[in-house]
Amino acid sequence: MDSRGPRPRDPEPQQTGRAFGALRHRDFCLLWSGSVISGVGSWMQQIAQAWLIYDLTGSPLLVGLNGLIRTLPFLAMSLYAGTVVDRMDRRKLFFWVEVGMLAVTLALGALIAAGMVQVWHIYLSSVIASLFGAFEIPTQQALLPHLVPRRDIMNAVSLNSLVRKGSQVLGPSLGGLSVALFGVATTYFLNAASFVVLIVMIAMMRTTNRPSDREAPNPVRAMADGLGYVRGDAIIATLLLIDSMSSLFGSYNTMLVVFARDVFKTGAEGLGLLQSAPGVGTIIGSLLLSVIGDVRHKGQLIIAGGIIYGVAVVLFAMTPWFLLALVFLVIAGVADVTVGATRTTVLQLTTRRDMLGRVMSIQAMATRGVGPLGGFQQGGLGTWIGVPYAVALGGIVCVATVLGVAAKVPALRAFGDVAPGSEQPADLDRQPHARRVASEAVTSPGEDRA
Repeated sequence: MDSRGPRPRDPEPQQTGRAFGALRHRDFCLLWSGSVISGVGSWMQQIAQAWLIYDLTGSPLLVGLNGLIRTLPFLAMSLYAGTVVDRMDRRKLFFWVEVGMLAVTLALGALIAAGMVQVWHIYLSSVIASLFGAFEIPTQQALLPHLVPRRDIMNAVSLNSLVRKGSQVLGPSLGGLSVALFGVATTYFLNAASFVVLIVMIAMMRTTNRPSDREAPNPVRAMADGLGYVRGDAIIATLLLIDSMSSLFGSYNTMLVVFARDVFKTGAEGLGLLQSAPGVGTIIGSLLLSVIGDVRHKGQLIIAGGIIYGVAVVLFAMTPWFLLALVFLVIAGVADVTVGATRTTVLQLTTRRDMLGRVMSIQAMATRGVGPLGGFQQGGLGTWIGVPYAVALGGIVCVATVLGVAAKVPALRAFGDVAPGSEQPADLDRQPHARRVASEAVTSPGEDRA
């Protein structure tokens, strides 16, 4: 017998994340199903919108300007949106955000159908939709811990990644087909129908957080508190730094057209394959994570995956062979979604619940907000040293960032599982007595530490 006493009992089997375990929870399944349909509809509208702007103006510059118009309001509103998410009933907020998105889509669709649409209408709708989007992303992310138990958080995040990447592969092709067969206005109305499906799914959900009953703080103070919280937590700050650096230096998508035309000389057909390859990789990675259910050594996976991603980007940029370049892009896609899902999972597990909306909004700024700047950065650098070298340099910066983090932040290297909390955290929010009893029985790193 071991003189040190009895060994601790192994965790119960049911505490291990299961394949597609998040889909076993009713409310998450409703949200995920609605998001699949809405995600495809949104991509269909993006294709129709780009077509419409170009049809009205004949200017590629004005088509591209719409992307900038969507990005700036999102960045301006995101941090404040996080403070709202932290105080409100997230399911209700998510419901009304989607209702607002539906109204914008229907209004512009009606103008198009009536033949009255002008370019400024489209730009205005993009501004309004992007303001709603600043609330949408952190609300949906901050709602996840109330829909599934801790053991299924990583599975839920990977399934959400599958929605985003899968709709990005399917939606544009359906959007182009819809515009060709039915026209731009009908495509907008199809997206409106997808919003209706998501809104109905949200209305059917029963789970949410308990809104804060504290007096609303000054918004500026609330935003400053959020930034201070991020700076004061080594793991959260490190993960957001990796997000920002990957978005700024590892974004190669906007440069794929240069590789297709000037490097591999494959034309439009090759461009389509180059754009699809990382999407295929992200779908493969998301499915693998969904089947695995959970990963114990999350910190090590983030570091290893980040290195693999950067190396794959460098190899893609430097290879002279088109087919091999596709292979490297698939690998980059697998690594990208694996690291991204794991980073988001760790943020979900470690962030204090009253700060989760603000942290998720900062993450959205670090990814969706910084991403367009990454394309601009690589385009500018590429004019000086050549696009392949600019993309390769970006991959090297990504690897260097991850290696530096691994050396300087041992807490991330050592990050693994956290003690599982309530099996049904959302049920506890609906039952105050049960929540109090459970919180007295179990204290876990993801719960409020204030």
